[in-house]
Amino acid sequence: MTNLLHRLNSLASDPNFKLSCNILRSKLIPQEKSIIDLILTNNNPEQAEIILPDGRIFVWYFAIGSMINPISLYLRDLTPIISYPVICKDYKIVFRSPNGMADIEACLDAEFHGVVHLLTNEQMKHLDEIEFTYHRIKIKCIDYQGQYHTAYAYQMNIKGQLPSIPYERYLDIIVKGCEYYGVQSVYINRLKDEQPVIPRKKPANFQSFKDFLSDTYYSLDELQKHNGDDPSLPLWVSINGKILEYAGLPPNDHPDYEVQQKFYTFVKQKLGGREVTNIAAKGLYDPLYKIPLNDEDISDEHRAQIEDYYYDTLGNSQNKLYWKPIGRLRQPDDSS
Repeated sequence: MTNLLHRLNSLASDPNFKLSCNILRSKLIPQEKSIIDLILTNNNPEQAEIILPDGRIFVWYFAIGSMINPISLYLRDLTPIISYPVICKDYKIVFRSPNGMADIEACLDAEFHGVVHLLTNEQMKHLDEIEFTYHRIKIKCIDYQGQYHTAYAYQMNIKGQLPSIPYERYLDIIVKGCEYYGVQSVYINRLKDEQPVIPRKKPANFQSFKDFLSDTYYSLDELQKHNGDDPSLPLWVSINGKILEYAGLPPNDHPDYEVQQKFYTFVKQKLGGREVTNIAAKGLYDPLYKIPLNDEDISDEHRAQIEDYYYDTLGNSQNKLYWKPIGRLRQPDDSS
C-alpha cells in the first residue's frame, strides 16, 4: 500500500534560507580565538557548565528542535560561541502533542543527532524563559571525532503527551539547521524521508479575518491603550493590520475559565496592545521566507500566512467566541 503521509519539501525554502544565512553572517561578529581557547581550557567533559576563574559561566546546550537553526537562534537573541554536530545515545527524538514539538525520551540503544551550542549563562537563562514548557536534563553527547561531554537538553514538563506529527515548517527549521551545522547526511535524509509532516498550507488556502466595518480605523496610540492594563478598556491585538477585541473572561465557574484565563494572561503579556505581525514572523520563523529583521522584510504572502495562523488559533473551538474583528490599524499614509 502506498504511504500517503506527506514528507518535507526542503527544496522550496532553500533560496530564502541561503539568503537569510548570508544576511546573518554579515551581522555576526566572530568570537576571538583567544577567548574561545580560554573558555575551553576550563572545560570539564563531565560538567555542563564551564566556570572561569573570574566567575563567568558558560553552558553547553544540546538543541533538538528549532534552536538547531541559526536563524531561530538569532531571532531570539542567542549567539552561540561554538556550535557543532553531535550524537545523543540511548535517547530518541519524539514529536509530541499538541503541535508536534520535539521532545527527548530515554531509549536504550537508540540514538539521534543534534547540535550542541556553547552559550553564556545569561543566554541560557533567557532560553529557560523561552522553553518554559520544558525543563533541563543533563545528557551525554558525542561529537563526530568521538569525544564525549555533558550538555543540557530540554524535556517536556508534562509526561504522557502522545506522539504526533510535526508541521512541515517546524521540521524544515530542524533540517535546515542540521544542514547548516554539518549534521551527517544519513540522519538528515532520515528526517526528510521517514518523518511525516503536516504540510504547509498553500497561499490560496490562507484564511483572513473579516466581518468588520471596512471603513473603521484606529490609531496606533488607541491600540496601545488597549493593552490590558486599564480594566475599563477591552484587550486589543492587531494582526496584519486587523484589530481584534477580546470579549472578556467568562465567569469563574464556566468550563472555559481556566483555559481562557491562561490564554488571556499570555496574550496580555506578549501581544496586548500591539501589532503582532513582526513579532510572529520572528517567533514563528519559517525558512520559506526571508529573515524578518524589520517590517519591510515581511512579504505580503508571509503576512497572509501569519494572519492565517492566528485565524486558526483565535478562531478555534476554545477561542472563537471570545475574539471579534472590530476594524483596521490606521497606517501612517492612510488618509482615512
